[in-house]
Amino acid sequence: MTRRSLGLFWVLVSLLVFLLGHPSTLALNLGRSVSEAQMSSDLVFPDYLERDGIIRNYEQQVRQSPDSFLLLRSLADQYLKRFRERADVEDLLRAEQAAQRSIALQPRQNGGASMLLASTLLSQHRFQEALQVVTDAEKSVANDQIASLKASIQMELGDYEAAHQFLQTLTGEDDNSGHDAVLARYLELTSHLSAARQQMDSAMQQMDQFYTNPAETRAWFHVRSGDLAFLAGDLTRSEQRYQEAIALFPYDVAAFTGLARLYAAQHRWQACLEAANQGIDRVPLVETLAYKADAQQALGDSQGAAATQDLIEVVAHLSQVKGIYDRALAVYYIEHGVHLPEALEIAQREVALRDDIYAEDTLAWAAAANGQWQIAERAIQQATRYGTEDPLLRFHHGMIALHKGDRETAIRQLGEALRLNPQFHHKYAAEARQVLANLSLVK
Repeated sequence: MTRRSLGLFWVLVSLLVFLLGHPSTLALNLGRSVSEAQMSSDLVFPDYLERDGIIRNYEQQVRQSPDSFLLLRSLADQYLKRFRERADVEDLLRAEQAAQRSIALQPRQNGGASMLLASTLLSQHRFQEALQVVTDAEKSVANDQIASLKASIQMELGDYEAAHQFLQTLTGEDDNSGHDAVLARYLELTSHLSAARQQMDSAMQQMDQFYTNPAETRAWFHVRSGDLAFLAGDLTRSEQRYQEAIALFPYDVAAFTGLARLYAAQHRWQACLEAANQGIDRVPLVETLAYKADAQQALGDSQGAAATQDLIEVVAHLSQVKGIYDRALAVYYIEHGVHLPEALEIAQREVALRDDIYAEDTLAWAAAANGQWQIAERAIQQATRYGTEDPLLRFHHGMIALHKGDRETAIRQLGEALRLNPQFHHKYAAEARQVLANLSLVK
């Protein structure tokens, strides 16, 4: 859950900027049989292959015309696109600087640069600063795009009531796939998973209608559709969507990570390992590395799993040096029973930064792992207050209720987790079934 909602903001920024203003292909030996994936790849515009050349051209133009706010805004947009494609933090900082220079030259009626700046801040987990930038932009550029972006930030911060108010202000005059994606996220978080899936699929189809839409952006919509399908237990559709994303953008780490999660949940460990390796070859994320380690362990490669676990510690250290404490690391520590006090510290920092549903859920599970049950109970109530249809949230709620002695809630929540997706997790799904079986024997 660590990057999906941030991706939403990046997608919206790309769409707003558009309105305003040779690497080798990875081998996809994942048993793909979905014809739609190939159809999508045949129609994709591989803009990512030309990104370096486009950026060099804009850099040269900016050197020649350093006072052009439009050129600086376009350069910031290209840096941000490359960051999304390659995850190079230096590109993120370059985008921030270029956007700031553009705004300094043209403080008013420069909403595109403001959105780009907000996106760079959001990517650095500087959430309140991002919100302030968008709020300031509203004063000179008021439209549906701004309202959508502000709503997405409010959801990152856990202020769902404010997000709902902003979504209600949308006039529909500028309706596009970006707005649909924001609404889908809100529906997902507020217990309307089926409606969220319909909204997201509609947005995805809109994006796919235009050949010139950036490949990475189009792929993101397919990944989100795959994520929602996984939550609902529609594993065939989820796999299809991830494969389509990779066909559109062969370097999509989120799609490979989604496949690794799906295959792990199905105990298809060799496929899990292959998917995780392909994602790690692009960007070694903690979440993807964790699936690799689990796959290696399941396949009997204890030495390889240990080496991957060591790499996770290295990646975690580098992230913390940059000031980004990824809650995926806390989840990894909890699930593997290591560094539990540190997992709790990370979770507490996350809540301080962005008190959203998943920050509270991570805090609840970390507190439970550390035996701090009062904190766990308070946090899980916050995490589940909207009835979010996420089986992992429901499992956490059920297990914490079980410890509290609330048998009725435990049965209801664990049952709901399995109803949503009988294979929601490679370990916890079986544990939920076992606990329910035990509870049925103890009246």
